[in-house]
Parts: sequence; structure tokens; C-alpha cells
Amino acid sequence: MTLRTGLRRLVFAAALAFALAPEAARAYEEKSLLTSDGTLHVLRTGTAVDLGVTDAGISAQQTLVEWTARGQDGAVSMAILPDTLSYMNKRGLALSYDEETATLLALWTEDVAPFSQIHVAVLHGGAWTNSMLLPSAGISRAYNPEMLITHRVATYLDENSQPVTKTSSILSIVWWEQATQQQARFAVLFLDETNFDPTALTIYDMPTLVGSTGDSTSVGLTTGAYMYPSLQADGLSGSVLVAFADLRDQKFKVVRVDFPTDWGQPSDPNSVNWKRRHIPIVGVSTEGPVAHSTPDVADTRDGVRTTIGQGYRPTLSWADADGSNLRYTRLNGSDWAPVRSIAIDSTTTADQAAALVSAMATRD
Repeated sequence: MTLRTGLRRLVFAAALAFALAPEAARAYEEKSLLTSDGTLHVLRTGTAVDLGVTDAGISAQQTLVEWTARGQDGAVSMAILPDTLSYMNKRGLALSYDEETATLLALWTEDVAPFSQIHVAVLHGGAWTNSMLLPSAGISRAYNPEMLITHRVATYLDENSQPVTKTSSILSIVWWEQATQQQARFAVLFLDETNFDPTALTIYDMPTLVGSTGDSTSVGLTTGAYMYPSLQADGLSGSVLVAFADLRDQKFKVVRVDFPTDWGQPSDPNSVNWKRRHIPIVGVSTEGPVAHSTPDVADTRDGVRTTIGQGYRPTLSWADADGSNLRYTRLNGSDWAPVRSIAIDSTTTADQAAALVSAMATRD
């Protein structure tokens, strides 16, 4: 939808007021992101009445995803993302921005009983596109998606056989899927080569990528042990680290995903390198048993987080449901260390505790 500048500013001011309100008072989700040009983007999802949307033809109880942006000159843009107006619950908002291609990306999960699906929306050149990630098979539920943008420098030969260097912007997404198989799934999109179209995402089953076979089982495991796959950049290399529980062989794995950097010659129809440029190169960097010491998701405040440190060693951390402690465990060789904790109290906030664990996990 399009609003006049004055009304847009009022709506944006209201969005900022909501953002500053206590979390418990909110009846919706919100994420904010500041880009390098000073534009503040705000993404919100909830019912029309909760978001203050009163457009004709929109029911007060319909849900939607709303985007507002304010530039350094004070100009405000606003839109309801395409194909988001429905009566289905939308949750788990995430925002990211690729400066290389000037692309804003949004991610969320939508519940359509008995299904749930992950949606990816892309804003490029002033237009939004929205796509749903398809399930592997059967009735599926998707959980805990994460996205990450990395950059990879590649070389190819032009029509005159002269070398050309190119930087690719690569969007990676990982999530947990409960369907005929229980598994982490991984999707990738070369933003600058696919017209910024999220329908061009290529989706992989992580266990299959690393050669695991057979059926998956979660018998005897807590939900926190496997429902939170994660993404992390591997330093400045442009590679992506995917951490996940492989329930086919009951292993927790840190997998390095890379892509070819020698693209051959695009003008050569027989160039194998060019055809294979988007095929992931995968290697298991670390593996160990699934972490039995993690709690069920219901016993945590906001799930389980993975931080990958030196030597690709993972650390799992979570806050107790009552917020009293931040607990963590590390993979030490062939087993996980005993669970340790940091008390969250008047001297150490939850954010401070999380920062301490993250610093320890990446340093040691």
C-alpha cells in the first residue's frame, strides 16, 4: 500500500513507539535493521488491529507482514509484503541486508495447520518478492530458521579468454523440518545471478549432503538437542559453517559449505566449471555425539544457540525458562563437557551472560 508522506511519518512514529514499549505489552513481532546509508528498516507481523492497519478490505483479525523504512532525509516508505495477508500465524521474523547488491531480505515462519512453512521475501530495486520454501515430503512443520549472507570471490574467463574477478552475494538459510524425515535443511541463493528471486532457492537435506543414510529417529533425545541448526561464517573465507544434529547416525556435526571459485568460461557451452559453479562443496569439520545434556525446548527461554570456535569446536548455550541462568556445554573431543552456568541477576544481565559465553566459545 502507498501512503502520503505526512501519514507515513505518523505511522512510522507509531512503529517506533511500539518498538520502545515493554516486550510484554506487544501483541506482535518486530525486527529492526539499520543499513549503511542510514536507512532504518522496521518489519512487523501481527493482526491488522494490533499493527494499527485500517485499510478498507482488510479484516481486523487478518495477519500480515508490514515493512516501514525511514531514510536520512526523513522520507518514509511503507508496504504490506505481497501474499502475506491471511488468517495464518506468522512468527520468527528475521531481517538481513546485502550491501553488495543493495538487497533487503526478510524471513519468517507461517503456520497453516497442520503445516508450517518458511517464507523468504526480497526487496530489490524498490519491489518485494515473497516465496515459500517447499517441504521435502508429506505433512511438514518447519522450525527455527536462520539466514546468513556471505560473499565469495570467483574468477572466470570472458569471451576473449581474459580473466575476470567477480564477488558473489550468497544467501544461506538453514532450518529444522519435521516431516517423513526429521532433519536440518539448507537452502542457498546466489542473489546477483538469479534476479533476486527467492523462488530460485536451491534446497538440500543436510544429512544427504554429508552422505548419511537410513531413517532418522529422535527417540531418547530432548528437543533442544536437535531442533536448532545454525549458520556461521567461516572467518573471511566466504565459506559457511552449518551446525546440526544428524539423526540418521546420531551425530552432532559442524559442516563447512563452500562453492567453486574457478567458473571456467560462461560463453563455452561445454564448460563444466561454469555449470558446476553453484554446486556446494561440503566437508565435515567436526562431529561428536548428539548432546543429551541439552533440555527440551519448553524448558528454555528462547531455544538453544550454537557458537563455533577455533578448531570448529561447537558450544551450545541456552537460558532457563525462568531466565535465572544461562547454561552452556562444549564438545570436547569425543563427548560434551558437563553443563556449566552463569547466574543472571542484578550483576549480570542475560545479554552480558550471552556475550561472555560467545566470547569464550570463539576464543578458546
